[in-house]
Amino acid sequence: MRYKAPEKQAEGQTLLDAQIRLLLRATPLMNVLEAACAIAMAWLYWQTETSRALLVGWAAAVLVVILMRGAGLHLLRQLQPERDGAPLQHWRWAILAATTASALLFGAGLVLLNPLETLFQPEMIHNQAIAAALVIGLTIVAMTGYGVYLPAATLYLLSTMSPGLVLIWLSELGDNPVAYAQLLVFMAFMLLAARRLHASSLASLQLQFRNQSLIDYLDRARSDAEALNDKLAGEIRDRKEARQHLQEAKDRLESMVRERTRELEATNRELAATGHRLQLALDASNVYLWDWNLNTGETYNANFSYLLGYEPRDFGSRIQDLEKFIHADDFDRVRKAMVAHFKGQTEQYQVEYRMQHINGKWRWIQDRGRVVEWTRDGRAVRMIGTRRDITEHRQAEEQLRLSATVFENASEGIFILDRNFRFVTVNEYFTRVTGYTEEELKGVSVADTGRLEEKRELYAQITRSLLDEGFWEGELTERRKNGETYPQWLQVSAVYNDAGQLTHYVGMFSDLTARREAEERVQFLSNFDKLTGFANRNQFRERLHKALTLARLNREEVALLFIDLDRFRPINDSLGHEVGDRLLSLAAERLRSLDLDEEALARVGGDEFTVIVDVRDPGRLEQLANQIINTMKKPFLFDQHELLLGASIGISLFPDTAKNVQAMVNQADLAMHQAKRAGGNTFQFYSGDMRVASVEQLALETSLRKAIFKNEFVVYYQPKMELANDRIMAVEALVRWQHPTMGLLPPKDFIPLAEETGLINAIGELVLERSCRQAMQWHQCGHGEIAVSVNLSAHQFRKGNLLEIVDRVLETTQLPPRLLELELTESLIMEDLDANVALLQQLRTRGISLSLDDFGTGYSSLNYLKRFPVDTLKIDRTFVMDLDKNPEDAAITRAIIEMAHSLNMWVVAEGVETDQHLEILRLMGCDSIQGFLISKPVPEQELIELVRNHHASEQSSGGGPR
Repeated sequence: MRYKAPEKQAEGQTLLDAQIRLLLRATPLMNVLEAACAIAMAWLYWQTETSRALLVGWAAAVLVVILMRGAGLHLLRQLQPERDGAPLQHWRWAILAATTASALLFGAGLVLLNPLETLFQPEMIHNQAIAAALVIGLTIVAMTGYGVYLPAATLYLLSTMSPGLVLIWLSELGDNPVAYAQLLVFMAFMLLAARRLHASSLASLQLQFRNQSLIDYLDRARSDAEALNDKLAGEIRDRKEARQHLQEAKDRLESMVRERTRELEATNRELAATGHRLQLALDASNVYLWDWNLNTGETYNANFSYLLGYEPRDFGSRIQDLEKFIHADDFDRVRKAMVAHFKGQTEQYQVEYRMQHINGKWRWIQDRGRVVEWTRDGRAVRMIGTRRDITEHRQAEEQLRLSATVFENASEGIFILDRNFRFVTVNEYFTRVTGYTEEELKGVSVADTGRLEEKRELYAQITRSLLDEGFWEGELTERRKNGETYPQWLQVSAVYNDAGQLTHYVGMFSDLTARREAEERVQFLSNFDKLTGFANRNQFRERLHKALTLARLNREEVALLFIDLDRFRPINDSLGHEVGDRLLSLAAERLRSLDLDEEALARVGGDEFTVIVDVRDPGRLEQLANQIINTMKKPFLFDQHELLLGASIGISLFPDTAKNVQAMVNQADLAMHQAKRAGGNTFQFYSGDMRVASVEQLALETSLRKAIFKNEFVVYYQPKMELANDRIMAVEALVRWQHPTMGLLPPKDFIPLAEETGLINAIGELVLERSCRQAMQWHQCGHGEIAVSVNLSAHQFRKGNLLEIVDRVLETTQLPPRLLELELTESLIMEDLDANVALLQQLRTRGISLSLDDFGTGYSSLNYLKRFPVDTLKIDRTFVMDLDKNPEDAAITRAIIEMAHSLNMWVVAEGVETDQHLEILRLMGCDSIQGFLISKPVPEQELIELVRNHHASEQSSGGGPR
């Protein structure tokens, strides 16, 4: 059933199309009857009181519908004539509408032409009865004509009878159910008749379709049978013709076989004679024949015993038995060459390989062959070839190849002259050194390639030695083709033939230029720095010793500036030694740009330089030191890097503080380290108390290392007040060292030392963890959301794990990131701008606030500031201290506030100590202040009391947002 569904669907569509065609055939008759009924009803009511305009309008509407239906039927027959079998299903709704329209007009006519007041009146009852009979009769005819398509008949009946029901309902008979029953019974019987008529016509159509299908099938079967008969007849004729052709071919083949037999007998006699001659030729030429049948694997080897000493029985099928004779390193090459020939990739099989002689030695064999017989599918059947022993030839070729290789690839220039000193050949190295090619020199005399007048005596000496001793060697200076001179070491030998006659001269020479340059380079590297070109430590000490000796004799002063580049080491460690070397080269170039004597400059260590200065003007030393510092402070731009360095300079003087070289170096180094402890980017003159301070500094460093493990560091907090509501909403964490003997030490006494020794990373992580934990405790104890600011050092950025430390601390303390603010300086960000900005962006995406500390004291470049992902600017205390006295400080402060607000940044002013400062900053629109006016840095307990008292005072004074 599943597979017949499409056939049934097609059959149903065909039946529907046939019903519609029968419906269309009944339409012309209905058009005539409906037109006649319309005319009759118009004539019947013309003499009554019915409105003639209504009567004419109704009759005209009926006739118009009939005409339109007739025209539509005519148009449909032209578009889809019955003979082409085109489907009419998509026209069925238009046809139904056309048939129903006239029925509705007739039903409506009974209602319109018979108003309620004239219904069943004596003078109208005859007309009404006749009109009803006409409509009923027309309906009966429509049932018989449209019954073939049940929807059309049903719609026609309902369209004509429904207005009658409406008229009965509106008339006096509306209360009489008998009238309804009569009309409904009539409609029911009419529908039953139409349904029966529809079923009968449908069955007839189905039978008609089946009969037609059977007729079509029989026609196709008859056509197939006739075609099969024609094909069988053709095959019979073809067989008869083929039998006749085969007989003719058999006769011709017998005749050809007899003829071919005679030819083969003659050919065999010729082949026998040719084979005998070929065997004689092979024996004479030391070439051995082989014949290989690939189907059977049989191989014929002529004189194989003469080639390798084996008997023919020792040599079986080609591939399998070859492997035991051929060298293991050569067998794969033999197989590939043979397969390539079998595939048609080569015209003939040719390969050279080693085979083992019966005496155990390996002999080189040249093997050649070709497939002489193929199958139809392209498979090789028979292959014939020759092989010969080429061992001696290979050995001779190898000797020649080795000699040529040595000649061309020798690391010395080699040339061959004839007995008259004319060039015969030269090697590649000779051409590279002299510039002369072999083509240019062939047949040219040695005397013509140089200046003979300059070396006439030397050439004569060489000639005498060659004639007397057959050999000469020595060093001489020659000229290249471009005229450039170069040193060379030359050896020339005379060559004699077997008869003892002089035939050639062979010469070899080495270019000594590279050796001379290497010697000079070694000399340079032993005294100068390869990277910068400055004097190295050894040369520096020699020059310093010379300078001190001259100064002692002339009673003059000499100064030594010991320069150490700040922040070079972390840059070198993080960006790599290549960047570090480039940076050192640029730093050296900047030192050269200061118009210093090149001999006064030296590089004595990784990032350490020295300058020896003759002191004629003491003020010149400080000026020079400042020039060096300012030069090194400028950003270094290269390879998309923007790097910041600095310079710490120590200065020692001869003879004021030092009397010899070592003392001068030690003092300058000590002063340089003192400058680094002072924060870098400064210089220090050596003084006698520096050594004592150095010892104390060493002791302090030891104590500092122990303090981390002894938990001697404490955190103080300085509050920040928002000016909008005068409330303390944030604090800055400041570390203090509770030294066991020296008491509480401020940051300036140990932070520089911590940065110098690298301990600042551990101290910074400790402060960050304690501050976050304390802020979380305040939050949990109900003291409000007090944000905590923590300062970051450059060392924490350089180490590269700042992000991991911050994440770990926030996770451990559970502090919301919005309550943490990290403070950093411009110079810190500028050390590696791109990398540091990317790191700050990552911190900011975590919800952590970023503050730019000491703004106004660094570069303060707006170009850089707009790139910094910071939320807060902190105005340095140097601008706030004289805010009420210095108009310039006030103008700068106001400009910073307005600029920060335009960049959507919060502004905090540091160092606020007076009410005048507070009022001025409030008028300027500053967001928050920090300073002794509110509180100095205090421990955590005092801070809580301070916050409580501040809030209580604010509430008692009715404070609030202003």
